[in-house]
Amino acid sequence: MKRILILNFLAIFLIAFTSVNAQKKDEAKYRQASEEVRKQVWSWDMPQFKKRDIPEKYAKASKVIMAHHTELTADSKSKFQFYVITFGVKKEQTITEVVREMIKLNDKNAVTDYSELSFVQFQKTSGFYSFDKTTSYVGVRVIKPNGSMKEINADDIVLTTDDKSVKKAKVAIPDLEPGDIIDYFIATEQHVTNDFSSKPYHLFLFDDAPVLSYSFHAQLGKKYSIEYRSYNGAPELEVNKNDDKDIIVDVVKKDMAPYESNLWVAPALQLPFIRMNISLGVRGFGTKYLGINKPGEVYKITDSDKVLDGVAQDYSYDYYSGYKIPAARDQYDALEKAAKKLTKQSGLSYSDMSKAEKAAQLYYTLRFTKLLNFDIDQLSDKINFGAARFNGISFPLFCTFKAAGLDPAIFVSNRRTGTRMNEIMGDDDLTSVAYIPDGNEFFTIQSFFDIPFSIPQEIEGIKGGKSFTFDRGGGIVTMKKVYSLTNVDEGPKIKISSSEKNAHIENLKLSLTGDHSKLAVNRSTTLKGYYKLDAQSQLILYEDFYESERKAFNVEESLIEKLEDGRKSKKYAEEVTNAFAEARKKQKDAFVDEAKGWFGQDVTELKNYKTDKLGVRHTAPDFVYSSSFNLNGLIKKAGNNIIVEIGKIQGEPLLIKEDQRKRDLDIYAPFARSIEYNIEFTIPQGYSAEGVEALNKQVKNETGFFIAEAGTSGNIITIKIKKHYLHNYEPAANWNKMIEFTDAANDWLNAKILLKKI
Repeated sequence: MKRILILNFLAIFLIAFTSVNAQKKDEAKYRQASEEVRKQVWSWDMPQFKKRDIPEKYAKASKVIMAHHTELTADSKSKFQFYVITFGVKKEQTITEVVREMIKLNDKNAVTDYSELSFVQFQKTSGFYSFDKTTSYVGVRVIKPNGSMKEINADDIVLTTDDKSVKKAKVAIPDLEPGDIIDYFIATEQHVTNDFSSKPYHLFLFDDAPVLSYSFHAQLGKKYSIEYRSYNGAPELEVNKNDDKDIIVDVVKKDMAPYESNLWVAPALQLPFIRMNISLGVRGFGTKYLGINKPGEVYKITDSDKVLDGVAQDYSYDYYSGYKIPAARDQYDALEKAAKKLTKQSGLSYSDMSKAEKAAQLYYTLRFTKLLNFDIDQLSDKINFGAARFNGISFPLFCTFKAAGLDPAIFVSNRRTGTRMNEIMGDDDLTSVAYIPDGNEFFTIQSFFDIPFSIPQEIEGIKGGKSFTFDRGGGIVTMKKVYSLTNVDEGPKIKISSSEKNAHIENLKLSLTGDHSKLAVNRSTTLKGYYKLDAQSQLILYEDFYESERKAFNVEESLIEKLEDGRKSKKYAEEVTNAFAEARKKQKDAFVDEAKGWFGQDVTELKNYKTDKLGVRHTAPDFVYSSSFNLNGLIKKAGNNIIVEIGKIQGEPLLIKEDQRKRDLDIYAPFARSIEYNIEFTIPQGYSAEGVEALNKQVKNETGFFIAEAGTSGNIITIKIKKHYLHNYEPAANWNKMIEFTDAANDWLNAKILLKKI
């Protein structure tokens, strides 16, 4: 079952090109085809692309989308298709999409955004969720206020990435000015194979800019089928058939006002859109059981039962083929045997452990022996392993716990900010975790750094879902009866973590450098909960992680010693040693980049950098790292005196922009969280400090708080800063209260300490 976050609506999609420009001999054909496509699109007789005026109410908008139109065509006799895309060879099982937008640029920000377009930018207007093999064409022209028009030469489109699997390009648009109109399109052809799979397609009926005219027209041949669902007030599809029995679909919407904020919005729950699954239909025996639609039909989905039934069947198949068969079961029995051995080596008794403790040992054993297991052929992946992500591997965890007799289950639900459980359209809308009902403990491995008993951020507070267990009733029965599927609206309690549990804590000892031009920083950082993963991926070395786990299990041989003792691996020991040394050198750059990113200032003379606690065990869950460096940008000279811009130690705290201050949408923050600074600043000899009392500030309400407390003892100024977002969700009515304490944090950016020469 795929674990992809399907509804990241404002995400920017990538285009994978094939065939085009792969060889020099194809370039001329591509240029010729591109010219033909542009001629066809620019000749569209559509009134909305001929208008040049915008309503007065949108005169102050940064940009206005004057017209947006999509043509979607597949295997239609009576509808024009871009045969030139495949160089004259018509492929019946393809879908051709042409998306065209005309945008009025009202200010310099909009001009900057569109002065250079990439295919990444073009692709965000497409309704396709993903692409298989595609060929794409782009056209761009600029319309000046006096009506003159200039088209960008196709030869000016430059490939920035050109390999067999991915081609990315960009085009510069010179001489853009406020008041100009940019008219552009992208034409893309997607291949469809009759493998019973559906191609997800989205119509997003919202934008952060006004849209004067939005239209969609599809004409799909009679072999195709569509299933769809409208969300959050979006209109239904207007469906018709022509004489050739093609499926005709239209959606039209006028004067779409911009939604007021893209900060902490959950589009799947709050904004209008339409989802379609497009596939080649099939007739015949068994299609209903397989969930395959008939050709020529358009289905409006009204419940989620079909999807959940399919998930249950998939789990049933996985259970029998991946666990019940002795050869499959053996691997899980072997894993428990390894856990018992490693537990004994650790000086503990596996048999005396509770269910939860056994589950944790099995979890760590699986991670150490499978995910961290060294493979010389995967050396480069292991050296730089921080970006590795898994799908939660809920099923292998379930099987591991079941083989150990822990009576586990699999919890399946929608995501917190994704499609509602009763509105899902496919298993991509779902996520799953293994859990043990006795104790209500959850287990997932979405990265190397996850720990037992952690609830994934994406399901915090979820109310509803399904709980799968297996082998109910005993014996081998039909697939349909293998599982027990329970509605768990009142089932496992999915807790919501507090702001203290997801914390970024900076312990800083500050002083001036010898020339009084910079801050000398001794830093120790503690990250808790959902704050950990990015920094762990950036700073932890594979070698350190492996060695930490090896020592936790009391395994005698180090990684290098293990290689040296192996007959086949011995020759690689020196190579691995050198590779680890090189990775350790690069770790310094990672520490510099992390510090620069957090403090928003130049970092120099980094030293004493290390990861103190990896945060990869539930018994020591915090990630702690430390370093020393000089920080630029916070010290100014004022005659004989010195000004320390201490407020800037926060880096760049969240700023609520002017156009985000009016809000009607509820707030879906990523998680409740806190940022804290514990600062000790040493006053240099020969100076006194003024302005310390003015550093004290407090704004507190039921949504969160910002508190700064400062005082002086001898030559030490102590400052404690706390900023807490207390909840992962707030109703829109509380928005002004959140602004109160976020504004207080931004105001504190101006806080200063005057060091006066004595």
